Amino acid sequence: MAWQLDWIKTSPERAEQVIREIGIGSEPALRFYAMVATSTLIASFGLIANSTAVIIGAMLVAPLMTPIFGIALALVRGDPSLLGRAVWAEVMGVILALCISAFFGFLPLAVEVTPEMLSRTQPNLLDLLVAVLAGFAGAYALVDEHLSPALPGVAIATAIVPPLANAGLCLALGAYLGAMGSFLLFLANFLSILLVASATFIAAGMAPKFELSLKGELGRRFGVAAFGFVVVAVLLTNALVGIVKNRYLSNSINRLITQEFSQLPTTNLVKMIYQISEGKLYVLATVRTPKVISPKRVEVIQRALAEQLQWPTELIVRSVLAKDVSATGSTSLVTAENLDGSFLGGKVNPDVLKVQKAEQALREAIVARPELELADVDLLYFPRGPVILATIRGPRVLIPSEISAFEKVIQERLNDPGILLLARCLTSTEVDKDGRVLYGWSHFGDPTPEKKKLMEEIEKAVRGELGNYSDIFPINVDAAPKEDYWGVRVEAVGPRVVSARDVARLERAISRRVHQPVKIYLWSRAEAMVTSDGYSSLEDFTRQRLEEREEARDLNQSLTKALPAPSGAGANP
Repeated sequence: MAWQLDWIKTSPERAEQVIREIGIGSEPALRFYAMVATSTLIASFGLIANSTAVIIGAMLVAPLMTPIFGIALALVRGDPSLLGRAVWAEVMGVILALCISAFFGFLPLAVEVTPEMLSRTQPNLLDLLVAVLAGFAGAYALVDEHLSPALPGVAIATAIVPPLANAGLCLALGAYLGAMGSFLLFLANFLSILLVASATFIAAGMAPKFELSLKGELGRRFGVAAFGFVVVAVLLTNALVGIVKNRYLSNSINRLITQEFSQLPTTNLVKMIYQISEGKLYVLATVRTPKVISPKRVEVIQRALAEQLQWPTELIVRSVLAKDVSATGSTSLVTAENLDGSFLGGKVNPDVLKVQKAEQALREAIVARPELELADVDLLYFPRGPVILATIRGPRVLIPSEISAFEKVIQERLNDPGILLLARCLTSTEVDKDGRVLYGWSHFGDPTPEKKKLMEEIEKAVRGELGNYSDIFPINVDAAPKEDYWGVRVEAVGPRVVSARDVARLERAISRRVHQPVKIYLWSRAEAMVTSDGYSSLEDFTRQRLEEREEARDLNQSLTKALPAPSGAGANP
């Protein structure tokens, strides 16, 4: 008596229809190979483009699952004709898919390894279990007329063509181990679907001549497939065990590196990859950080990894420069988004919190000094205690009283009277279209024509008055209207420092000429270019030298044009 299950039993009419449909789908006809070629090309495009949607499209049009059902049905029913056609169609379809994808990989398309390709080179036991369930779902959807529309979903789950396409691409790229892994994934899917579909067809009553008592017949028909299934299962189980070990190692490395980088302000681990070669662990960690990680810090983390993992380790840190800034300054709370949808971390390292509060206090303190820019803040430990190292850019060096005021603000914010401030001043030069801007002062906007004309008149007058001094050279002059006077910033150089009496005399002369109160701020620098002809500013000296060079070049060109052409010049050969 045939082994049947009532809930899966199918009617004779439906059984005949399924047999007919499988027989047609297993025919090694031109339309079958055309669809194999089409689905393989689509899968290859999806793999190299790393597009899951395109790969799903290839799964939907792939016809290779039907011949597997044909092989299973032929073994169950003892139909050698269907078995021959289905085996031939499947084998030739597999060869065609491998050839087309390999040819596709040889094309000059700049094929690069993608995550979609990598995911199909290392199959494991989970892939085999998915194939088992998908094989049952596909066979049951065939025998139950109410579930036939579920077949597209089964095609997506089993993924017959993408592993073959990936194997061909790997062969083209010379990645033979990757090709073997991808083909093993296809083989696991093939054997799982074959055996589970066979069992489903038997349970559905589609093998009236197949009796359980004929144990020799059972082994003869399914022995090879069952043996292959066991071998593949063992291989994939070993792969799964390896994956579990690798995942444990990966999690351990991630945890240790994240813990170490949590001690640095606004620094977090973005990506980590590792490999083991010749008994040594190599780790490449990509971190997002406001400044490049120092070799000393890398050495500390590398030593911690080696001690915790009991493995010789070499760590390489790839620093991606970035800075997280909130309305209250930089923040160290931001991490990568987790599965709960949160991107804010929990506890913050005490030293990081100190740096964060000190940075915010400094930013608030220099708001009134727009010429200054806070570039970086760090915490150092000297024998005398903790020190905040602040890197500040500006056109001038900070004076001690400013440092003292900033230090007091930081001490109050951190509630630590023992912490000190050390400022690293990086002097910069601001230049606009009119020349150098003194002390970071500048004025922008659209002045009225009257004010613009008066501004130009004042600047011209200042230059003219300073021109009366043979040893004072104005480099930059910038006039700007204030509430009840005109402020003029002047940068002047010369062999001596301009006296306050000279500046007062200059203010009176300019005020009389423009009929406006004028206040002059003159930055006098004792420097000059001295030659036997006298004093000049470096700018005037450089300008004169350039003009002389231009004149000499023009004279050379004039003489060259005036000379007669060499004998025979311009003659035809």
